[in-house]
Amino acid sequence: MVDGFRVDTDMSEQRAPARRSRGTGRVRIEDVARAAEVSAQTVSRFLRHPDQVGPAASERIAAAISRVGYVPNLIAGSLASNRSRVVAIIVPTLANPVHAQPVEGLGDALRADGYQVLVGTTDFSQEVEEALVRAFVGRRVDGIVITGGRLSAASRTVLKAAAIPVVQLWELPRIPFDMAVGNSNIDIGACVARHFAERGYRRLAVIGHVQKSDTRSADRVTGFLAEAQRHGLPAPLVMEVDRPMLIRDASDLVAALRREEVRAVFVTSAQLSVVLLLNARSAGIAVPGELAIAGLESDLSTVVSPTLTAVRVPAYELGLQAGRLLLRRMAGEKVAQKRIDTGFEFNVREST
Repeated sequence: MVDGFRVDTDMSEQRAPARRSRGTGRVRIEDVARAAEVSAQTVSRFLRHPDQVGPAASERIAAAISRVGYVPNLIAGSLASNRSRVVAIIVPTLANPVHAQPVEGLGDALRADGYQVLVGTTDFSQEVEEALVRAFVGRRVDGIVITGGRLSAASRTVLKAAAIPVVQLWELPRIPFDMAVGNSNIDIGACVARHFAERGYRRLAVIGHVQKSDTRSADRVTGFLAEAQRHGLPAPLVMEVDRPMLIRDASDLVAALRREEVRAVFVTSAQLSVVLLLNARSAGIAVPGELAIAGLESDLSTVVSPTLTAVRVPAYELGLQAGRLLLRRMAGEKVAQKRIDTGFEFNVREST
């Protein structure tokens, strides 16, 4: 007896043969038991309730786990406890750094409580999103964060059946599926159009993402067009591009804007707005003298010349707030405020 608990050191105690799984070749709990010279039951007890195993045996087991590279079967454990300690987040892409920031915020919110984060990317495909929802729910995640305010019927069915907390990110649906953290992308577009109108620009354009599933970009375009109309401006030129975060040369867009005699343009993508500004300068276009440019904030917005007028969405804060909501729900609390508006900042700089 050690500290009031039995420490299994008798090698004659019955235990399963110490060998790797024949089917997978993975290290098993019996391999740890053999290396630590204890029973498999003692190893199992150490993994589940370490305070019930004496210090000498605990030290040997911990050393054996490290030596043989054993990882507990968390799926089996989650089936028994109904908790996986894993939360999933679904984002459109990681090619755009802005979508990595909520992942960081979510991880920082959850880490102290022992949760890990799984990440899936959809490439703006509804079908991929539905497959990810099924895959994550099938792996018994304790909660899920999904970019976007509009879920397909198939995703809704799976999530409703799973009965786990869900946070929608980047948008604020009037009635969220469960909870939502975001801001009004329509208001973002309207804010930029209003700024252009107040500066006296009349011939406007907006560049958005062609993918219909990118509802954030679509709402920004909608808000921009509505506000321009409210100010009595000519209908802005609407230009759509595919995969704006990957465009490295926007010279064709610059040429089209010049041809259409556009005086101010709003770009709904952070990367593309910087590329467009640089290409305009390379083409000899004075910014903002001939063409004013506004976009979404990035690390380059204040580095380029002229500095870029841009909307900053607190992306890290989105993930942080989502994580805090999930922790409360996973702890069994009721959440009264199911929609959190993080707002946005409009930083007016030299480009307008």
